[in-house]
Amino acid sequence: MTAGEPQPYTVSIAALPRMVPRTTSFLDVRSWVFWVGAALTLVGLWQWGPLVARALRDNPSTATLSAILWLAYGLAFIVILYRLELFERRSPVTVLGALLWGALAAPGLGAIAAPAMHDLVASALGTDNPWISSFAAPLSEEPLKLMGVLALALIPGARVRSAADGLFYGAVVGLGFQVSEGFLYTATFSADSGYATVWEVFILRGIIGGLWSHATFTAIAGAGLGYFFNAGTSRLQRVAALVGGLGLAMAVHGFFDTPIVGGYVVLGSIIKGLPVLAMLLVVLRWAHLRERRTFAGLARHVIPDDLVSPGDFSTLVTRRARRRARRWARRRGGRATARALRRLQSAQLHLLTASHEDGWGSPRSVELTRDVRILSATVDRRQVQWDRRRTASG
Repeated sequence: MTAGEPQPYTVSIAALPRMVPRTTSFLDVRSWVFWVGAALTLVGLWQWGPLVARALRDNPSTATLSAILWLAYGLAFIVILYRLELFERRSPVTVLGALLWGALAAPGLGAIAAPAMHDLVASALGTDNPWISSFAAPLSEEPLKLMGVLALALIPGARVRSAADGLFYGAVVGLGFQVSEGFLYTATFSADSGYATVWEVFILRGIIGGLWSHATFTAIAGAGLGYFFNAGTSRLQRVAALVGGLGLAMAVHGFFDTPIVGGYVVLGSIIKGLPVLAMLLVVLRWAHLRERRTFAGLARHVIPDDLVSPGDFSTLVTRRARRRARRWARRRGGRATARALRRLQSAQLHLLTASHEDGWGSPRSVELTRDVRILSATVDRRQVQWDRRRTASG
């Protein structure tokens, strides 16, 4: 078997059928899912837009400050989400689509569904029951948010290929919902109170409650959905992960909305939020370990060793390992060698990602194969040049 020929891949996920992406993002005009999602987003905008416009019109100064704070908050969290990624860099267009679903479609559709769900739960529990919102809100909001991740999973160009992908896009959708809803709450409550209330509500909902809010809930549900579509396990296990992920998201959402410790807002948020955050960290660890095993299998069984060997993968597996390898290269070959190694590491990660998303032998993986070979030769050449200079100067 030559270096360029595909090798047997025994990792289970490779046995699953692949939908060939027609586009590099979720923008696929030949997909009916794309058009349905676009239509629902417009419906959400039609429902949610007037509420936002009214908040800006009634008190422009506090609403503008609210908008600035929440937009900055969303940008900061997107950066954090990208930093949590082990291997892949998602399409910015697809990330924007997920944000739009969370910020417009889900809350707009929720403006229709939430009152109906509230009345349904109230009829079962009693109209004066303080637990109504802890049941009604998750039952209406969590499925609507997860619909955005489902749409991405059904569009090949979005490349939702694992539990980690579902978790990432679930967090993005939830973040869009969190920013949109947080802005409206902040602008509404501060309309007659001034700037101090803007900061109080923002700190409570964004800073104190931000780590265990909608981004966390939908990330948990998204991980289950990503597993359902891509895990090489039995149908029962995949259905259990899908239903369990959504059910867990609803449960932690409902738990956070319970009236427990109702008289102490900040303390109650922390007491109820920490278990929710702990659950997210468990799911995040599980999804990352699955992703790491998948990429290790690619390096071991699919991609030729002269491109990404198992030994190479051991230096790619974490950011810390990659930085350690570059420091070693700098000591052995100078800054130019370290820079060349950084470019090589990036190309190898892109090759792993392309092989995972599109399959080994796809046009993208063939192009990246050439890049890796060129950059590998560059690193070797830099090392030889450095060694010669040191020998000459010694």
